Amino acid sequence: MKIGMFSPFATVAPHFEAELELLQQHIDAGDEVHYLHCDGKLANCDFNIDREADRCTDCLGRRQHGIEVLSGACCVSTIDLQHTYPVPEFKSLPQLIDFEIEGFDVGYATLSSLVSVCRDPEPDLVKYQSLLQRFMDAALTTYQQTLDFIEQHQPDRIYVFNGRFAAMRAVLRACQKCGVDCFLHERGKNKDHYDLYPNHLPHDLDGVDALIRKIWNEADVSKRESVGASWYQDRFDRVETAWKSFTKDQQYGSLPEGFSDSQRNISIFTSSDDEFVAIGDGWRNTLYPEQVQAIAKIASDMLEASPQTRLYVRAHPNLKDVDNARKRSMLALDFPNLTVIGPETDIDTYALVKASDIVVSFGSSVGMEAVYWGRPSVLLGPCLYQSLGGPIRSESHEHTIELLCGEHAAADKTGALMYGHWFQARGFPYRYFQATDFFEGKFKGEVLYNRGANPPRKRKRWKSMLPRVLRGSSGKSSG
Repeated sequence: MKIGMFSPFATVAPHFEAELELLQQHIDAGDEVHYLHCDGKLANCDFNIDREADRCTDCLGRRQHGIEVLSGACCVSTIDLQHTYPVPEFKSLPQLIDFEIEGFDVGYATLSSLVSVCRDPEPDLVKYQSLLQRFMDAALTTYQQTLDFIEQHQPDRIYVFNGRFAAMRAVLRACQKCGVDCFLHERGKNKDHYDLYPNHLPHDLDGVDALIRKIWNEADVSKRESVGASWYQDRFDRVETAWKSFTKDQQYGSLPEGFSDSQRNISIFTSSDDEFVAIGDGWRNTLYPEQVQAIAKIASDMLEASPQTRLYVRAHPNLKDVDNARKRSMLALDFPNLTVIGPETDIDTYALVKASDIVVSFGSSVGMEAVYWGRPSVLLGPCLYQSLGGPIRSESHEHTIELLCGEHAAADKTGALMYGHWFQARGFPYRYFQATDFFEGKFKGEVLYNRGANPPRKRKRWKSMLPRVLRGSSGKSSG
């Protein structure tokens, strides 16, 4: 078997170690292994957007250390071609989104990297034009390099991290164009596991739905329901397994001031929509293109349709340190039947879910968590669990109002258990990497670092290098 590993990003943990893990496993199997990485010449890096020289040097040194720890033959080369495509200036988001080259949705890919930096689903393209063009340059360079590698080596499989960002998605699209299997690696169920997504993004709605069902159907029937249930209990208990808990700083049992069981209470949980705005057309919310406008319309119409109902909007805790127009508009919503709970407040998400007559979400995991906890759940946007059953999907704004005014029995929990089971069971155990936390560990017993530094500089965690970069697979967060 002939495999290629493309690495057009910095050596951030644990993703670099996952690359080494996969390389070593293929070497062990006697496969022909090629590793192509950035050597600091790509126009941009999602994890070093300012192109700081020290970080670049440390990255290259850490990469060299990791390669030296590998046992066996590995052909190492760099991604440093100069593409031949002109990079235009973009005046509007639709113009950028629609920009494709040879079927590569490079506009979407570039926007995905950009919104992860500025944490704004509607970034100012004039303000960020230079950064946008550098992301696109890196993507097109990597795309062409991947095509050339495939033509020259005819690999059976290529690996790349995540695939959502500009240069990483370039590898996936080049593979798809040439009919070569592309496996995207990501975090697994916990720090001791990595996961693989064959030929689709970790955010692909149909692809992930198929994985959820496959893992469920192949699981031990006597244990899979309890495994699925454990995910919801862990989240309620703020157990951090695959990622940081967004609710751990919330006060257990706390509800908004004035909350009363004597009235009808509906909680609306928002999503940090910059995470999904640039994945692809499948994630476009055709019912409610913009959450703040949707909430305003719902609040206005509910005043007339059900004036006794109180609406509570829980802004996603992931927006705590974000400052953009949409967040400001959300916090400024002002209706007599509406209370907005800011992302930094310590109101307990799960207490609010359990106390609500109906839970409304735009696709965050809380929509399925509500089903597990026995609350009627209304879904207003696309998400990974949308086809599993449980939440009631609104088909129109009029349907939304009808649903919010109606009475609903608790839904069947099978879909919720399937969803929780996937999070608890997905991925493959590391053989050579021993993680100490979400961002640190040892590969084959060694902490990898730039040994050329004298003394060695303390390696910065990738989250501190670029705290606004999306943290891996979607669907992990609740509000």
